[in-house]
Amino acid sequence: MATRTRTMPVQQKKGKGVKIIVAGLPRTSTTSLKKGLEILGIGPCFHLGDPPAPIKRVKESARVLAMQDRHERLKGLRALYDDFEAVFEPPASTLVDDMLAIYPDAKVILSVRKDPSVWLASFDGLGMDLTSPIYRVLGYWIPGVIHSSDLMTAWGAFYKRKFGLGDAPSAELYLKHNEWVKDIVPKDQLLEYQPSMGWEPLCEFLGREVPGNKQPFPWVNEASFLRRVIRTAMVLGSIVWLFIFGAVWLGALRAKELISVSWESY
Repeated sequence: MATRTRTMPVQQKKGKGVKIIVAGLPRTSTTSLKKGLEILGIGPCFHLGDPPAPIKRVKESARVLAMQDRHERLKGLRALYDDFEAVFEPPASTLVDDMLAIYPDAKVILSVRKDPSVWLASFDGLGMDLTSPIYRVLGYWIPGVIHSSDLMTAWGAFYKRKFGLGDAPSAELYLKHNEWVKDIVPKDQLLEYQPSMGWEPLCEFLGREVPGNKQPFPWVNEASFLRRVIRTAMVLGSIVWLFIFGAVWLGALRAKELISVSWESY
């Protein structure tokens, strides 16, 4: 295991900045955790999946995650996150070391699933590889499709470089990412958590009171919503392409007719 090191913090604007970094991979109950933090009065929260984030945020997230120059990447992360108290999903959950360089006092919550196979099944349950040419081509004209594809492409490329893994998400990726997070985050700033653990460990870690009236921890599964969004984008994209091809075909027929008339007149 690598030696734990701390990067010199980047100067931060007073009164602004991230207090909580959720470092778990996508599909580790991050939407439920976001709802839980909001019940505790923590916010605003930056989460790309709930509700659907402005397209410009998805675009900027993809751009920052793909940056190779670390100085520029740190600037991009700070511009993206400075106005939020808690942040979820890539690029924050992917660039945890960079995030701690900017927000050295932030608490880190490593959201986890029961085991790697459960996480992988949840990830694959979206029903479509967002980096696939089919998704990109069919959804090309639909706002946000290319940017979401760019984000997942940059996400996969990052782990391929970092851990030498294949292109597809795997159980090995889940294990390596979690071990890396636990290795680089000081123990007193880290909580490994899943919603089934309830309010107590989360509230103790964050120094918050447990909600009264025996309020259960929220459970939100956005998988069905995301699948609907993806299917809708594919259907609408197909309709747009059919319209374009139809218009081109009709245009070609019209041009052929005009050429024919011109030759007959000649």
